[in-house]
Amino acid sequence: MIIDFHTHAFPDKLADKAVAHLYELGGMPPKSDGKISGLIRCMDEDGVDASVVLSIATKPQQETNVNNFAISLLENPRIIPFGSVFPGSDTALTEIERLHKSGVKGIKMHPEYQDFYIDEDRVAPIYKKCGELGMIVLLHCGGDVAYEPPYHGTPELIEKIVNKFCDTTFVAAHMGGFDLWEEFANTVKPHKNLYIDTSMTNTAKHLDNEIGHRIFETHGYDKFLFGSDSPWERHYKSMEKLYSYGFSDEVNKKILGENAVKLLGI
Repeated sequence: MIIDFHTHAFPDKLADKAVAHLYELGGMPPKSDGKISGLIRCMDEDGVDASVVLSIATKPQQETNVNNFAISLLENPRIIPFGSVFPGSDTALTEIERLHKSGVKGIKMHPEYQDFYIDEDRVAPIYKKCGELGMIVLLHCGGDVAYEPPYHGTPELIEKIVNKFCDTTFVAAHMGGFDLWEEFANTVKPHKNLYIDTSMTNTAKHLDNEIGHRIFETHGYDKFLFGSDSPWERHYKSMEKLYSYGFSDEVNKKILGENAVKLLGI
């Protein structure tokens, strides 16, 4: 079973505008239309069985609608939706509880689009609540094509929060830090509560395989989750990158889906 742990999609009525806006911000041409139907079409073409769809509330007032969309996706057997909350929002904790009661397994947070450093005090209650409820916190980590440094989710800060919130399960996206891979390899230690997704390492920037091998070897193959960042990177491009490391079939199966099945409890 192949599970893409890092994809994005939008409600049909918003998808065209959202994808066009993100293309304008980052200059990354989309590889699909940003709709659930487009995502599933790409999944079928590339041999992906299920995808985690990540949403982002870029303003506090977006939380309800973003999470309503996530909850609605629970009806689709090939989609595993994550919700989102905004740091410091008055409703962040109640939204997390609502997501949990609905069956959503995690939230996505993006420190660039949401304008927060991942170790700020205002985000601590969110990490704690997710830890209490057994929900996953997937963080955009490292740089972003739409933003200039300084970045808000650096490897140094990842190491800090994973140590501090040891009861919360974190997923560090983009092999731990988009375009900060050398720093991640040198800074972040293995942690029981830290997983790493492989998304966006073969399109906007290409992760050097020597650095990639160091990250895999440090953290262990059981802690990696296959991801693409669709619609910005196709699933097959992400698979090509994984296969380029020359891992055994057993290791590839873990990364492509078995680790995700265990983490998600499905």
